Amino acid sequence: MHSSARRTDSLFPLTRVATATLLSLAYCTFAHAGGTAFDATSISAMGNASAGQAAEAGDASVLFANPAALTRFKRAELTQGAAVIAIGTDYTSTQNNDGADSGAPQGQNGQVFSRKDGYDAAALAPNLFIAIPINEKLVMGFGASASHGLVIHYDENFPGRNQGRDIDFKVTRLNLGFGYKLSPTLSWGLNGSYERYFQSIKLKLNYREAVEALAPGSAALLEGPAGALIGAPPIPGESNAGLRMFGWAFNAQLGGLWEPTENTRVGISYRPKTEFTGNRGKFKLDDSPEQAAFRAFLNSDSLINNLAFGALGVNGPQAAGDLAPEQIIKQEISLPDELRLSVFHHATPKLDLMATYTRQDFSVTTLNFVRESNGRTLENIPQNFVAAESYRVGLNYKLYKRLTLRAGYAIENSVIDDATRITILPDSDRQYFAFGGQFDLSRDTSIHFAYQKLDTDPAPVGNNTGITPAEVRGGDFQGNVQLDTHFFGIGFTERF
Repeated sequence: MHSSARRTDSLFPLTRVATATLLSLAYCTFAHAGGTAFDATSISAMGNASAGQAAEAGDASVLFANPAALTRFKRAELTQGAAVIAIGTDYTSTQNNDGADSGAPQGQNGQVFSRKDGYDAAALAPNLFIAIPINEKLVMGFGASASHGLVIHYDENFPGRNQGRDIDFKVTRLNLGFGYKLSPTLSWGLNGSYERYFQSIKLKLNYREAVEALAPGSAALLEGPAGALIGAPPIPGESNAGLRMFGWAFNAQLGGLWEPTENTRVGISYRPKTEFTGNRGKFKLDDSPEQAAFRAFLNSDSLINNLAFGALGVNGPQAAGDLAPEQIIKQEISLPDELRLSVFHHATPKLDLMATYTRQDFSVTTLNFVRESNGRTLENIPQNFVAAESYRVGLNYKLYKRLTLRAGYAIENSVIDDATRITILPDSDRQYFAFGGQFDLSRDTSIHFAYQKLDTDPAPVGNNTGITPAEVRGGDFQGNVQLDTHFFGIGFTERF
């Protein structure tokens, strides 16, 4: 897509920010299907690894999974909770002299760069849901929660830092829906939503790698006699860069609930893809006198400089503009549709069994990230996305009159392959192990608690040589990334 003559369309790792943002947005969630889907929208469901979520209707949070199941509520109720997600991030080098040689220690084969602590190694996710019966057939619902989230913070000097080292991504969803009982055994529902996203990304911009990627030996050329001849200043070292973006979208969800017996329920819901448009953000680069001098050199219009830039296929003034300390960018992104099918069965007076299947088709995801000033594309990234499918099973066991225990297990596949994965999106095959419970303080008040562990497979990064232009790939690094994630949740339900 980019010939050597067009390399200046995205000169230097400003586009690494774009890469990280685009891909992480494409996966939004820690939960329901690979990537960033979020498993803490409901504290009660989290205790079952979200098994049976579209059919159980244990509290008002069912609105998020299936609005049709609201018809199960005969009284108004409010459910509120919060989850703390603790995230540890490990990177293990799989080659010697791993990463850029820019002063920071390079990784050696087998060396682990671990980040498991710090104030930013955890995230808080609150939620609120309300169900209000209007009459015997119609129940309205309102909800506010995170629907997607990804928080990753690597060791500051890990070898893949030039492709992306930190990301804080959140999608908040406001839901307003209803469930309507068509017959004693059949209900349907509709859930409209307003979605707001926020994203912050940090990386280390490496000037030397970017210059060298333009043409082999170009860095040495600028630092040698030829560079002195054309007045080239020293090539700057690494610099901190960051991006903050905001966006919004509307969507809707359709659901159905079938109750073939008083002990068995089958719930199904479908949500089409979400299209975010008009998203805007600000890119900032920690500037320095060295960087200012380098931009001035690129912006020079002398004959000899123009000849030198032409030999490298570089448009100097355009490259200088790409390195401006502050730029406004915009983005269009589509998140995948979601199909959810759940079964709930009250097996005995003490035991409930449940299961859920979900599917999100990431192959429909489209990415577009451009500078607002001129509309030029920032990045072109191979996207071998596939559909993510998850299988979840769980149970409730009434241990005492007022205490019910929950447990669940789930598996889901990665939506990206080893060849195209990047550091800031370490998606891989995963398992969920969950445990929780509900304690009824009274007929009207219940407390929910849950713990869930997300166990991921090691995920290779550094293999995506197809990212263009070459100067934004993030340097030569090879390693495996792995997340260590724990969810802790507590909530309460009040019935009126």
